[in-house]
Amino acid sequence: MATQSPISIINTLSIPQRVEILQYAKNCAERQTSSLADFRSLLRYRDRAYQRQLNTTAEHIKAVRANMSGDARKVQDMTVPIVMPQIESAVAYQAGVYLTSYPIFGVVAYPKNQDAAMQFETTIGQQSVHYGWARELIKVFRDGFKYNFGAAAVTWKKTPLKQVVTDTSVSAAGLAKLNEYSYGGNCIERLDPYNCFMDMTVAPSNIHSEGEFFGWNTIISRVQLKRLLSVLDPAKTTNATAAFESQFAGASQDDSSGLAYHTPIINQYLNIGSTNYSTDNWGKWMGLPGTGKDRNSINYKDSYVLTHFFCRALPSDFGARGNTAKVYHCIMINWQTVVFAEELNNAHDLLPVVVMQPYEDGLGYQTQSMLDNALPFQDMSSALWNISLESKRRLIFDRLVYNPRLIDKKDIDPISAVSRIPLRNAAMAKDDNAIAKALYQIPYREDNSASNLQMSEMISAMADQASGQNKVDRGQFQKGNKTKTEFTETMANSNSRQQLASLAIEYQFMTPVKDIVKANTLQHQAAATILNRDLRQEVQVDPVKLRESMLEFKLSDGNIPADKMMNTEMLTVFLQTAQAIPGIATEFDTLGMFLYFAKLRGAYWLEDFRRDPAQQQQFLQTIRDTAAAQNPADMQQAQAAAQQSTQQP
Repeated sequence: MATQSPISIINTLSIPQRVEILQYAKNCAERQTSSLADFRSLLRYRDRAYQRQLNTTAEHIKAVRANMSGDARKVQDMTVPIVMPQIESAVAYQAGVYLTSYPIFGVVAYPKNQDAAMQFETTIGQQSVHYGWARELIKVFRDGFKYNFGAAAVTWKKTPLKQVVTDTSVSAAGLAKLNEYSYGGNCIERLDPYNCFMDMTVAPSNIHSEGEFFGWNTIISRVQLKRLLSVLDPAKTTNATAAFESQFAGASQDDSSGLAYHTPIINQYLNIGSTNYSTDNWGKWMGLPGTGKDRNSINYKDSYVLTHFFCRALPSDFGARGNTAKVYHCIMINWQTVVFAEELNNAHDLLPVVVMQPYEDGLGYQTQSMLDNALPFQDMSSALWNISLESKRRLIFDRLVYNPRLIDKKDIDPISAVSRIPLRNAAMAKDDNAIAKALYQIPYREDNSASNLQMSEMISAMADQASGQNKVDRGQFQKGNKTKTEFTETMANSNSRQQLASLAIEYQFMTPVKDIVKANTLQHQAAATILNRDLRQEVQVDPVKLRESMLEFKLSDGNIPADKMMNTEMLTVFLQTAQAIPGIATEFDTLGMFLYFAKLRGAYWLEDFRRDPAQQQQFLQTIRDTAAAQNPADMQQAQAAAQQSTQQP
């Protein structure tokens, strides 16, 4: 359970300065409207391709609606699934590299600081579970491979919680009660790229270190805004009433506006953009009589556009003293009032927003994503499939030449196995072949359908080559006569492209995230008692001890595990050599080396089997007795002593 956090230095902005930073944020959001519009349009195009929603032709929509109404005879256009499986396979690979261990970021330290490392690791483990790091990072990975742009905010967050305790008062007689407390920890949150605005003059992966600003919009309700204001530092929070009464900034489908919440239309069968956020009175929305002003002292609105804005600016930009660049964070409501503002005095001195770019070639936002590389193959393969389907449609619908004076079109359009077609103007028929002359079926031929489908399979294989994947990566069987060793070597080579992406993610995204997590924990973590899952026991976290070891901590992950940091192969050889050369064991503490190695590998459960001093003495005595028993003379003396002891009353 967390205790109270250390008292922080109050660094905030005055009311006039907040007006200035609000205008500064608006200028930043509107600074690159054309680039932002192109960026959002490309995001929407990629999402539609990922969800196979690009086909909006009338024929396809008509067939879909017929199928949805239960008419399975209508044949839809086919979009071959190439993009989505490749992206999901890449996401699954990166999740396996980074997110399957506990904690996600392991801690490696020198032997003298191993206890502090255990405290640090326990703290990070609890934070990762409490704030759902794995869930958020999976979404960031998916954004990275879809858009080549996956953004995450890494901030220290405080959450009010309640603890069930026993009431020790006489009147309560041991009943349960709730104690309120505040939990603080590192929160990793995936950011919606559609509603981000950033300094696009620097590369996406350098925004945290070199960028001037980064912000994002979200929509929250009246209750959510209430809860947010209740956990913010009251010394840095103002204008709550003005925020609650501010007019809704808007939720639009305009690609160029950074001042409104952007709602893209991706799924053509669900128009989420028609949702009404902007009603003026929450009481009307709930069906209550009267207006909010009549029933409350504050005229609440139903929804609010909340904007987080981080910037690296000069205090003089906002009317304050100083020309040294500092990092600021402010929270704005409906782009009309700043309810929270602070100067971030963080040890990492970074914008706490990190952007992932799995494919980085120096072109910044112009670099194509995995989706962009696979999409042409999906379109081409789909086109070949749809050519074959069109041929099948002709087989079902057929093509006819008819005489409109003898046959009505509406009588031959319906598709039915049993049909009665009346012959009009029968008197016009001069001979018995009138019916044959009134209707002629054009012969059906299907010559290239098989070759089209074969070519489609070849194009799908080309898509795998472009992405560096194969069928086995997606859990499918692939023919071959390789031995186990040859198959393992082949798969290792096939993963090289994905390992290349892992290295890029490690040094452009994971490393700054780990730096921010480490700095935030050392700066804000309070003394606490936390349950360690591996140890299955409570761990006392001492923040002073953690800070003393600050420069000696290394955070590991799936791509850079602890054994790579320590060279465990060399340690194994050393321990084996020490068994053959007794002098090594005399000069070096081999047992301490082994325990340190075991703790690095997460074997804290070894402590459960540690002997206490009495058990250690008993074990040593047993060894001495066994050694003495190997000498016959000593064995006879031991037997005599044992016999004499049994004869005594």
